[in-house]
Amino acid sequence: MIFFNMFKKSTIFIFLFLLNSPLFASKIEILSDTPGTGPEIKNHYKVSVHYRGFLENGTEFDSSFKRNQPFVFQIGVRQVIPGWELGLMGMKVGGKRKLKIPPELAYGDNAVTDLIPANSTLIFEIEVISIQEHKYINIEPNELTESKINNFILIDIRTEDEWKKTGIIKGSKKINAFDPQGNFNPGFINIFQSITKKNELESKVIFIGTNGEVSSILANGFAEQLGYKYIYNLSGGIEKWKKLGFKLK
Repeated sequence: MIFFNMFKKSTIFIFLFLLNSPLFASKIEILSDTPGTGPEIKNHYKVSVHYRGFLENGTEFDSSFKRNQPFVFQIGVRQVIPGWELGLMGMKVGGKRKLKIPPELAYGDNAVTDLIPANSTLIFEIEVISIQEHKYINIEPNELTESKINNFILIDIRTEDEWKKTGIIKGSKKINAFDPQGNFNPGFINIFQSITKKNELESKVIFIGTNGEVSSILANGFAEQLGYKYIYNLSGGIEKWKKLGFKLK
């Protein structure tokens, strides 16, 4: 049995809800680290791993090795405890890492059945079996030449105040995805589908956010959960666009 914070991946709103659940800044200890090869794990990558989980006293409470079944999950969408989200970043295929995770990055003051007591520090031995990139595509500001922009539907997902403060990229459609408190706009998908032609899964769309973080989560949801084939995220968002000296309208 796998003792992680698994969410049922049924709709995009699972991903959007997670925006209101920031990771803690507590420290994870890397007790040992064996480098792997090839591409490294990045945000929203799908990962297959083998692992063993121990309490600090050495009691083993879970093992994918014993089940002979690797555990597959996606980084950055809270399918695993925060300690895994942080501790696996940068690992490569074949890499092995031993992590010491404090309670606030594991299960906190919650006990997990009778195997993991409340406020437990956990030790994990993890081996990366395979890595798969996310389905959405990050696009850099300098890739968006005027001729290339015409091939895309640009959707600026920021708030009204942010649009007024900075302006928008010429040709962008303004659809507010979240309010200042981070609540998802329930009408976003309907407006999105009216612009892209409802159920047109092959529309080429670029989501534009403030710094590329929230827009990447939204892009991931549209690609993974709704099946859109050509969803892009503007890397660095409007902040990077401005920093590089590109014009805003």
